[in-house]
Amino acid sequence: MSENMGLLEKAGQMQDEGKAKPAKATKPKPAKKEKQAKKPARRAKKAKVVDDLDDFEVKERVAKTLPTEYELAKKPARFARSLVDFIVTYGAFLGVLGAFAMVDSDFTYFWILAILVMIFNMIAMPIMTRRTVGNYASLTKYITYKGKPPLFLHQTFKSLTILFIVVGLILILSSQSSDGTNSVNLGIGLAVLLIPISDWVVSKIRHETKQGLWDSIFFAYMVSHSRMADEEATGFFGRLESSGDWLKDKGWLGKDDEEQS
Repeated sequence: MSENMGLLEKAGQMQDEGKAKPAKATKPKPAKKEKQAKKPARRAKKAKVVDDLDDFEVKERVAKTLPTEYELAKKPARFARSLVDFIVTYGAFLGVLGAFAMVDSDFTYFWILAILVMIFNMIAMPIMTRRTVGNYASLTKYITYKGKPPLFLHQTFKSLTILFIVVGLILILSSQSSDGTNSVNLGIGLAVLLIPISDWVVSKIRHETKQGLWDSIFFAYMVSHSRMADEEATGFFGRLESSGDWLKDKGWLGKDDEEQS
């Protein structure tokens, strides 16, 4: 009897627990997080580039023209320089060449002396002083747009103009023979002659600044050179400068009030 009562009590408790058990509460769905606005990476990158450009210093372009403190050499002075340089550079060489063509003798030492004189005025003088004997005699010099002398090769190439003409003509004339035309000599001769022809064409185009081919390549201008009052006129170069003063006093280098032509 007691066992039946115990079973009934357990059954009643189970029913009460089933009734009292609350319904499972539904979990609230989490609210959707608002999407964070994307960082303006591109704009930031552009801003950084702009800042870098602000820090960048733009250098002013220097005009490659004749400095205002210099004056272009006058026509008589330019002619005097060309004449003196021609005599000094090629005078001995052409003299030996003429003697060699007319006299059957050994001219080895004369050839060596003539070549040394050419090298002295074409290479040694420009390296040492950036001027030639003709520049000293005509009171002229070459300067660049920076107001400094150009590289010595400028004077060397300018002095080779006569040599280019002579070599070019010899090669062209030697290309013609009884066997026909030597195309190699003819081609080389024309190529060599093209250099002085180009120099002449450029000098006509740039006649206002009186620049030839090599002047244009090295940005060089021939200007008048005024010797300083305290500059000594002793030694070899001093005597060369004094010869220029003598030519100037004779009026052979042009007058101070003479206009450029």
